[in-house]
Amino acid sequence: MADKEKTVETSPSKYRIAVASTDGDSVNIHYGKSNLFYIYYVDDETGYDLVEKRSVTPVCQDGSHLRSAMEESVKLFEDCKYVVASRIGPGAAQALTSAGLISMELPGSIDDAILKVWKYNRVQGLFN
Repeated sequence: MADKEKTVETSPSKYRIAVASTDGDSVNIHYGKSNLFYIYYVDDETGYDLVEKRSVTPVCQDGSHLRSAMEESVKLFEDCKYVVASRIGPGAAQALTSAGLISMELPGSIDDAILKVWKYNRVQGLFN
């Protein structure tokens, strides 16, 4: 599976999820304040695996951010289909959407968040 981990999947049932977390167990931090994202490879048929811990520079500084910093932040997740955090501000949500990423606010356990994304992805697949 190492080869799959290094490539960006284009199949609707195989994708990556970037999860903002301070502890690797729960979705517990705001997108713009997170300095670490856990990247999961998901295959809707077989399950999911943690493939990477990705360090980033937080873009939120005292409730605001520079547009250029936000754009650079979003580029770090181009290999993902979904970005999950406990909170995602409107500026970040718009930047992620503009880049073709789906952002979701799903505080709670990472396992529960991935299950919710999986269900959402399956439903979306019915309309493609």
